[in-house]
Formats: sequence, structure tokens, C-alpha cells
Amino acid sequence: MGSLIFVPNAEYPYPFDVETPPRFWMEETTGALNEAVDAYMNGERLSAEQINVIKIYLRQFIERSKLAGAANKRLLLSKIDKLSKVSEIERFADEVSEYGAEVF
Repeated sequence: MGSLIFVPNAEYPYPFDVETPPRFWMEETTGALNEAVDAYMNGERLSAEQINVIKIYLRQFIERSKLAGAANKRLLLSKIDKLSKVSEIERFADEVSEYGAEVF
């Protein structure tokens, strides 16, 4: 997924039909996503590269998630491209949590 590499899931693919599940930030192995999420959680200023890594992560998470309610996945995905500040990422994470996606 972009520049992100996730821990292989020995249980997947499952022996029955199921959509590909989202990967969580803690499962990413290059360290880039962990560093970016740590900076985000600590309220630090994020570099353009850190924001880009978080956007790659958010995109795969939303693409793969089963969202509740009246979630408009296409609209949510379009919002990811526009994220450029910590406050925007926070608002986005809050918005998707209302549909059952706990991205952080």
C-alpha cells in the first residue's frame, strides 16, 4: 500500500468469502507510519511526508472498512486527498468514528 508494508496475516486469506479487512497502523513495519502517528498523537507538527503516510493509511482503512449508517465512502475518500494539517486529520478521524471506523 504505497510505501507502507504491513505485518503478514497468516490467517488471511480466510477459508471463507470475506472482504479484505483494513490494516491498523500498529501493524505497519517500515516505522514511517508509527513515527507519523506518534507525532500526530503527541500534537507535534507533521512534515509533508508524515501527512502523506497518514493519508495512505487512512485511504486503505476507509476503502476496506465496513462503515455503519449513511456513510458515503466515496465522499470520505475524497476528503483524504485534501488533508494537510493535524486539525484536519483530527476532524476526519472524528467524522469516520461516527461510522464505526476507529482509525487511531
